[in-house]
Amino acid sequence: MRTCPLLDEDGKVRVNFLGDTPIEYVIEEVPAEPIVKRYVDGSSIRQVLFIFASRDDYDKSAIQNMLSSNFYENLSDWFEQQTLNGDLPKLPQGMESQKIEAISTGYALEADELEKTARYQIQCKLTYYKERQHE
Repeated sequence: MRTCPLLDEDGKVRVNFLGDTPIEYVIEEVPAEPIVKRYVDGSSIRQVLFIFASRDDYDKSAIQNMLSSNFYENLSDWFEQQTLNGDLPKLPQGMESQKIEAISTGYALEADELEKTARYQIQCKLTYYKERQHE
């Protein structure tokens, strides 16, 4: 995610914690069945579901909210382009990324009118191949 040109240069990317100050980003794990398909040789296709969220400026005007949702549409397109280019996350030995994608549209989850911030997010999935574990 750090190579994504859409992210604000000053924005922090955290794992499982989103701060209160715009602009910040977070990657949060989502519980899911990890194995999509198991092969006879013990290898498998697996998935990791995650939420990519941001804390952004918010006001009641439609313009700011549309700008934020446009960010998530562009992020979805960027994931698709990364998959097409084969520019996927590097995983430990024995695992290989196959696809990264958005599985929802971007949406506002919560808004704080007093602080004029909102949490926007999109649900995503990383699909990868995992070799059989040797014992």
